[in-house]
Amino acid sequence: MLNNPYIRASTNILCLIGHPIEHSMSPVMHNAALNDLSLDYIYLAFDIPPNDLEKAMFGFKKGNVNGLNVTIPHKEAIIHYLDELDPLSKQIGAVNTVKNEGGLLLGRNTDAFGAK
Repeated sequence: MLNNPYIRASTNILCLIGHPIEHSMSPVMHNAALNDLSLDYIYLAFDIPPNDLEKAMFGFKKGNVNGLNVTIPHKEAIIHYLDELDPLSKQIGAVNTVKNEGGLLLGRNTDAFGAK
């Protein structure tokens, strides 16, 4: 059970986007960690069909979603909606992590390091 079960206007939002996404255990794992650390965050999963990615990214950017994890099928297509990429993401041509810094969406690829 959450130490603080209340979501407030100040609650920070993190999420996972992909399609399909219902099978993901990421919300369970991340929310447990956020709760253990007593952080005012919530981690949600959003099933975003490929044709809706552009609209979703606009919404995430304007809605002040703090960060996104990106999974299939969006890891390559998402690059078109980001403001900045790290060098590895440019080299690989894929992003799996996005940070929203004051309305600038910064893409990173942590898959390569995870695979090592």
